[in-house]
Amino acid sequence: MPVLAVFDAQASWSDTHVCDGWITDRLAAQGVRWGREDAPAPLAGEEVRVLGQAGLFYVPEGEGYLGLLLEAGEWVALPVGQARVFFDDGEGADDALPHAALPGFEAFVEEVLSLTGNDADEG
Repeated sequence: MPVLAVFDAQASWSDTHVCDGWITDRLAAQGVRWGREDAPAPLAGEEVRVLGQAGLFYVPEGEGYLGLLLEAGEWVALPVGQARVFFDDGEGADDALPHAALPGFEAFVEEVLSLTGNDADEG
């Protein structure tokens, strides 16, 4: 299940969404596509990444950020050459967080579980 969280310029978590349509529309405004089915061929100016395991992307949006959590097997198509997109798969980030107050992969997952009434420690 994809999760999209909206963060303001100070990296404060403001909204969380799991509705595919809402996520698709919000990401499209940033030139980002995602999906569950077979990954499409990239369009001009984008790269497609298929996840082998869950991963967290941060995409700049205005002065804030969109945090996108995807599961293994899902794909994301990102614009090439635009603002840097951050990625963390829980085993290490590809770079430093774009804002020190943004949660990394583990903290993001824990917050999502907390928001849904689940506990990361439950078996």
